Amino acid sequence: MCSKQLRGRPRQTELDRRILEAALHQLSEGGYARLSLENVATAAHTTRATIYLRYASKAALVADAIIHARGVGGLPKLSGNLRQDLVTQLEHFRASMDTPYSMAIIGSALAEERATPELLATLREHIIRSRRDMLHALLHEAQIRNELAPQVHIDLAVSQLVGSYYALAIAGDPIPPDWPELLVDQVLSGLLSN
Repeated sequence: MCSKQLRGRPRQTELDRRILEAALHQLSEGGYARLSLENVATAAHTTRATIYLRYASKAALVADAIIHARGVGGLPKLSGNLRQDLVTQLEHFRASMDTPYSMAIIGSALAEERATPELLATLREHIIRSRRDMLHALLHEAQIRNELAPQVHIDLAVSQLVGSYYALAIAGDPIPPDWPELLVDQVLSGLLSN
C-alpha cells in the first residue's frame, strides 16, 4: 500500500478489499470530485471513521484504489534479454489495463485535471512513472551495451511502446492477443544497432 497506515485496529484484508473496490466503483462512475467517503463507507459496509483509520485523505484512498485496480504489486523481474523483457513488461501493462476500471479512471483523471489535479498526479506518481522508468532503463542499458543505435531517442521509444495500447483502445480497435510481441518487434526493428 502506498498510503501511510495510521494507528488503529489491525488491518482486515476483506474489509480493505471492499473499501478499495467501493472507491474504484465510485471513481469510475462519478469521477474523483464526486467520490464521497461516506458513500464508499456505505458500499463497503463500514464507517467513514474506519476509512480514516486507514487513509489520511481521499487522495490517499484513491492512490491505493488505483494500485489495487491495476494489480501493481511490482513490475515483473528482468531476464537480461531486451526483447523478452520488453514483451514481459508490455504483457504486464496490458493485464493491468484490461481491468474493469482502468480506462474509466484514466478518462476521469484527464477530464478532471483542472478541478482535481491530485488525481492525475496520483496516477502519474504511482502507476505511469514506474512503468515508463522501467522501459526507459531497459532501453538505456541496451544502448550502453551497443544493442541500440546511439542516436535512438529513448523517451520517444517508450512513448511508442506504451502509447500503442492507448491509441488502439481509444479508437475502439481490437488489441491483438500477440500485441506485445508484434509491437516490440516493430519498435526494435527501427532501434537495433546493425
